[in-house]
Amino acid sequence: MRAVLAPLDPTPAQEQLLRSYCGASRFAYNWTVAIVKENLDTRKKERRAGIDEDELTKSLSWSAWSMTPLWNSVKDEVAPWHRNVTWHAFCSGVTNASVALKNHDDSKKGKRKGEPVGFPNFKNRRSKLSFTLIDFTRVGSWFSEDSRHVRLILPRLATDPRITRRREQLQWLHTTESLRRLKKKVTSGDWTVQSVTISFTGGRWQASFSVRQLVASAPSAVRQIGPLVGVDLGVKHLATLSLPVGGISDANGHVANPHHLDAELERLAKLNRQLSRCVMGSKNRAKIIMRRQRLHGRVTRSRELYLHRLSTTLAGSFETVVTEDLDVIGMVKKSNKNSTKELRRSILDAGFFELRRQLNYKTEDRGHRVIVVNRFYPSSKKCSHCGETKAKLALSERVFECSNCGISLDRDVNAARNIRDEGIRLLTNEASAVAGHQPETLNAVSRDRETKPLRRGRGDRYQSRTTQPIREFSPLA
Repeated sequence: MRAVLAPLDPTPAQEQLLRSYCGASRFAYNWTVAIVKENLDTRKKERRAGIDEDELTKSLSWSAWSMTPLWNSVKDEVAPWHRNVTWHAFCSGVTNASVALKNHDDSKKGKRKGEPVGFPNFKNRRSKLSFTLIDFTRVGSWFSEDSRHVRLILPRLATDPRITRRREQLQWLHTTESLRRLKKKVTSGDWTVQSVTISFTGGRWQASFSVRQLVASAPSAVRQIGPLVGVDLGVKHLATLSLPVGGISDANGHVANPHHLDAELERLAKLNRQLSRCVMGSKNRAKIIMRRQRLHGRVTRSRELYLHRLSTTLAGSFETVVTEDLDVIGMVKKSNKNSTKELRRSILDAGFFELRRQLNYKTEDRGHRVIVVNRFYPSSKKCSHCGETKAKLALSERVFECSNCGISLDRDVNAARNIRDEGIRLLTNEASAVAGHQPETLNAVSRDRETKPLRRGRGDRYQSRTTQPIREFSPLA
């Protein structure tokens, strides 16, 4: 599955219709959560009253297949205006609520990894505006002939004259970017559109096409540089590579961190001051909120474009990319003594998870791979030359000096080399496990020759071991 984003430029009438669709999705979401919560509270009260389990109120199924027919049976009563909104919006809200309830149930039972997920909260008007359109055969083509418009599904039984009189003008949403490539892929049968999610993000409307690749497409060609590279992520430098790459890093392998959010902090502070002086509910306040949303959206898009350039180069230039598993949540916690407000903001602005996410699917498309080093591996405290490990290393120490071999080099360069060496070791262990059906023993005595088993002799109790040279094994060959 892949997602293709297309920025939209709707007319005022289309924007009003889109907001009504988002409101209908939010209404169906809140209705589903309220019905489930009422059922749970009723069963809890009956248990307290001493009623047997067999005589309790029947529990509801939280799946979308069960909640959607229930919504269809009561929508005339709870939402008499539903004919002026496409049913896709209501279906989207019910499905999202079912997914949120399932995540809560799986987290409560221990089936879901990560932080605990609580019971879903109700959405309000400040929640994110979004809804999903499902692809059906009766929809027809999603794209216009000029590849500059996206189809918007309108309600079939609408009673609002603002919709019935202007169906032709409302059903096509203009896009600011051409969708010719996506249309070509869908028309040729290489891709198929599963759903389209329209949302208001970063001060603008956008359409996200969820496509399934029936025929794998060849990725863009990138010049191959080497078999393996180690990547150390940081704040001073966004990434430090064990091997310099022209165009994205300097001679030492440092990739500059542009600090997209820090560059807009003054403008953001000015908007916040203006917003604090506005009257609640005024039009001027709504305009400033829109300007602030667009500012955040511009920062997000600039960050993603920069990370796309870096991830595309790394995924295409190297067969194996070795990176580290950072505990970003722990790094930005306020309880962390080594973390200040500026440092936490810089860590979140860097986008470590987004870079790793892009590397995962881009390397998979090219037949390459990503190796993740354990977060407890001391990449910064270990000497990349002799292997000596320091007990402590402050964040302010930017130069690593080894007390054993006397080498002195940049802290991030040393960490990138250690990550590279750890990736080679993991590849070696993986190859040894495949060949011998068991992992390599880490504390065994290293020898460069193969030993034969001991044999009993007549004169001596045991004959001496005979050694034979073995072939050198390279996991990167």
